[in-house]
Amino acid sequence: MNTKTSNISWPKSIVNLLAKKNIKYACISPGSRNTPLTHALIKQKSIKCISHIDERSSAFFGLGISKKTNSPIIILTTSGTATANLLPAIIEAYYSMTPLIIITADRPKRLLNTGENQTIDQTNIYSSYIRGMLDIKVPNKISILKKIENIIDLSIGNHNNIPGPVHLNIRFDEPLYDSSKQLLDINLSKNIMIKKNITFKLPKFKRPLIVCGELSYSESKHVYKLIKNLDFPVFADINSNLRHYKNIKVFYDYYCNNIKKPDLIIRFGTKPISKSLNKLLTKNKKNTYLIHPHLHFNDNAKHIVRAFPQNILLKNISYKNLDDNWINEIKNNEKNIIKKYDALSKTKNNEISIITSLLNKLTKNEHLFIGNSSPIRSFNKFTGKLKSNIKIFSNRGASGIDGVISTALGISFINNKSNNFLVIGDISFFHDINGFHVLKSIKTNLTIIVINNNGGQIFSTLDYANKNIEKFDEFWITPQKIKINNVANLFSLKYLKLTTKKLKEEISKISKLKGVKIIEVETSYSLDIKIDKELSLV
Repeated sequence: MNTKTSNISWPKSIVNLLAKKNIKYACISPGSRNTPLTHALIKQKSIKCISHIDERSSAFFGLGISKKTNSPIIILTTSGTATANLLPAIIEAYYSMTPLIIITADRPKRLLNTGENQTIDQTNIYSSYIRGMLDIKVPNKISILKKIENIIDLSIGNHNNIPGPVHLNIRFDEPLYDSSKQLLDINLSKNIMIKKNITFKLPKFKRPLIVCGELSYSESKHVYKLIKNLDFPVFADINSNLRHYKNIKVFYDYYCNNIKKPDLIIRFGTKPISKSLNKLLTKNKKNTYLIHPHLHFNDNAKHIVRAFPQNILLKNISYKNLDDNWINEIKNNEKNIIKKYDALSKTKNNEISIITSLLNKLTKNEHLFIGNSSPIRSFNKFTGKLKSNIKIFSNRGASGIDGVISTALGISFINNKSNNFLVIGDISFFHDINGFHVLKSIKTNLTIIVINNNGGQIFSTLDYANKNIEKFDEFWITPQKIKINNVANLFSLKYLKLTTKKLKEEISKISKLKGVKIIEVETSYSLDIKIDKELSLV
């Protein structure tokens, strides 16, 4: 197979394989070397192609699609530094176990280290954060398609592998485009997921506790089905998608380290957001059982049960020796915090007011994406029981503030027939404004609430924040002089600046407007710190 043949037929062969594997979306950034693949993708009717000029934002947008669909999507770039821009999203996908198929176009190996334009070593650029990698030169055998299929399966998590990002680095020589038609094709193998029920015998216990970190909405339903009949206290993170169920404790951050030591902890999902809760888990790791099908990180649980929650059968459940005083202590702590919280939530211009204003208005099947740093922590601490089963998303794999807008846009793009919300801090907002470029290619409904407290005020809570460090505001808080309304104008987006009171009154009406809307709400972080301290004293 010569170059002219391969540069038109070979990309078609790859794309045909991707379509056969039921890949539905591709995020493509412009470039020269990826021309053969771009052309093949846009010709494939079963794959929806989305153009994005910024590779980093494109990858995070694809991440959002994958989070929502639970299916891998294609991220395609040209060669050179374009490939490096994908790394933040790949890291997030790796730690959140989100499937992505990263395809980077490359030059032939003979051009490496010759000073050739846009030529770098791309083969191991993501090596620590991918499930598999394949470096491909011009093919002449069907066997190479089989290898590509195996890499795709690694991303999906077939054969009980851990889902996540994979990398195909495909080398193209010039000429990059012609009209040859010779194709390669294979018959797909049958992927069998191994499913078996695991009988989990509980040890003797007096003070049992269930802890739930981040769970997808589908995972949360299986977890709740397993635990709903257990008379155990349940500490559930805001992104566990469990807080609308009964018997869920939500204000544990304020009392979990003051309760008597639990003698049995059953965990689901990722590590919790709360530092206080993680301290409790560290102290009691010998008594902790972590149930997780795809665990790929070192955790502080001594006992690991590698299984899906729906495949777990619990045995030896006895309440004869249950410490009722301990159970009642947790219930009373929760009630006292709720009472104090209800009073403090009426305070103006703080994050609690924004949280309550929004969550009291959200209805079934609406989607909420919570940004990292301060917002996710505030939602976790200050959110009471949810009224309905809204679906909550976050980027807590690596917890970066980059790509938040893009990920939320990806989710809302798939869920464009319902209302979608993003709550984000001002620094995170400015970090990813390039994500709005994708709106040239798509239509979606997303209400973005920007909590503007004039910088990264979360740094003011650090131990060393009050030690008169030189230029602390300039190099830690980093207040911005950019006007949020100017960003909205740049991308022709609807913009409103509201008080927390007006937000409560207007949020339902605003969310029903078509397109992307930006609502700026100025808050006082010092007030949030004060409220946090008051709740800690309860």
